[in-house]
Amino acid sequence: MISKEVLKKIQKVKQHISKYILRSGIFAVTTAAPASFSAHTPSQDGAENPLSAENVFIVPEAINIAPENYRQPIYEFTNKALDQHNREIKDFANVTQYSLWDCSYKREVGNLKNPVGVISTKGFYGSLQFNRFNAENMAIFGLLNPTYKNLASKFFVKRNGFDKAIENFKKSAQNYEKKFGDANLVYHVGSSARKALTQYISPNFKTIFTTQGLENTQQFLNLQRAYASEVYCSFNAAGLKKIVETLQASKIKPEQVNPAIWGMFLAKNIKGGFGSISKLLKDKKIKEINSLSFVHTVANAYPDVFKEGSGVEAYKFAKEHYAETHSITTMKELSIILRRPEILDHYLKCLSFNQNGTINFEQAQELLVKGIPPKFEHSEVKFADLLPQPQKNVQIAQIEQNNVNKLMKIKKSRSR
Repeated sequence: MISKEVLKKIQKVKQHISKYILRSGIFAVTTAAPASFSAHTPSQDGAENPLSAENVFIVPEAINIAPENYRQPIYEFTNKALDQHNREIKDFANVTQYSLWDCSYKREVGNLKNPVGVISTKGFYGSLQFNRFNAENMAIFGLLNPTYKNLASKFFVKRNGFDKAIENFKKSAQNYEKKFGDANLVYHVGSSARKALTQYISPNFKTIFTTQGLENTQQFLNLQRAYASEVYCSFNAAGLKKIVETLQASKIKPEQVNPAIWGMFLAKNIKGGFGSISKLLKDKKIKEINSLSFVHTVANAYPDVFKEGSGVEAYKFAKEHYAETHSITTMKELSIILRRPEILDHYLKCLSFNQNGTINFEQAQELLVKGIPPKFEHSEVKFADLLPQPQKNVQIAQIEQNNVNKLMKIKKSRSR
């Protein structure tokens, strides 16, 4: 039997987590993640299911970091993981609260009003300042993803032929996958299916973009980041491949490189491809890469990215966060960017050893290798007992199973 003292503790924890989720009542978006005491979450019928991409979600929360009496808010976005019942999942100790894309966000629009929906005078769009071509691609990407379909539909005029154009785009993507091993080629210049679908882009595209940045900030931010991870990074697959191969030559796994360092690589890619990043990594040890010295090295190699204009903010962000380790959010993003779902799988497996956020990822990996079963503070207390009741006010954007299967089966991108 569970003692009255333990029951009181359970109730206290439930109330604390419930209050947090109620305060956060913002859009939950799909991103895979881990659990706190166990790598399983209870299902509707009481059975337990392993945590996986389709039943873990990320809630981004906007935080105003502007000084008091500043003329406008300056927003950063931190992330919390929820399971499919809207219950908070505890991550490992010392993990980053940010996305891999936050370094780019800081460089591009971090201090601007309406940073997610901003359109610059030069015609660049949103949190990552896509050009018009990629802004339209983002809308198409969202249209094909059940998580973002309703939001993305706002960017299109649904006149005769629209549904057929969508189906033709899907078929073309399948053909590119079969022929070249990369469905994302359908988003490139020269794709007739893409050209046909863009004929249905709303003439009010700019107005809609700005409005969604204000009205659907969290979901729109995540759509932009999802497109950047899934599609945009594949446009320079050769440069990305060189980075991974250079790391592997030094016996370093990509996920050992800290998120803010990856963030610098992505910021460089947004600016004009991955360039010669692989040369900066050559013969480096992991401790050298995850260091302040290497942050300076990258910034000095690409001053137009990190030392000019708002690039100074990206440099500052990397200097402040370079030592933080990967989280649920960043592991999911990295697994998508690199087309390596096993990165996320391994993280979730290790998470079963998490002791309420008191150990780190490396310690959990050691326990996994040794085959030591997870230990809990109170053996009589089940993980489900520590979770609040489902919160009806938090909207969960459900992910389609086919989308998850696609991630798990997707082939390695070919260099081009």
